[in-house]
Amino acid sequence: MKYRDRQLIKKIIAECNDITRYTNETGKQGFLENDVYQKATAMSLLNIGEHANILTRELWVEYNDIQWRKIVDLRNIVAHGYGELRMELVWNLSQKEVPILVKQLKELLHEI
Repeated sequence: MKYRDRQLIKKIIAECNDITRYTNETGKQGFLENDVYQKATAMSLLNIGEHANILTRELWVEYNDIQWRKIVDLRNIVAHGYGELRMELVWNLSQKEVPILVKQLKELLHEI
């Protein structure tokens, strides 16, 4: 793995950890009622997509169990506002998908 990819993976993990922290601090109802946490979480999702999009395509192919395209697509939704970003969906992503992604990325880093 290229050094740049390794650094980007570490940044994605850090953003995921931020999302986990934001949502753990508020709980679901607090998150859904607090636009500061919503905006912070949306920004982290955007950053994750930005970092994923500049990873080498070789890494995408080698670790194709990670849904790179969906990560970047979510970034585009957050950035460009294709429809309204539903905070219920963001909450669910933070609780279900983000922990899976962190696990996958940590395993990826340990493999190399």
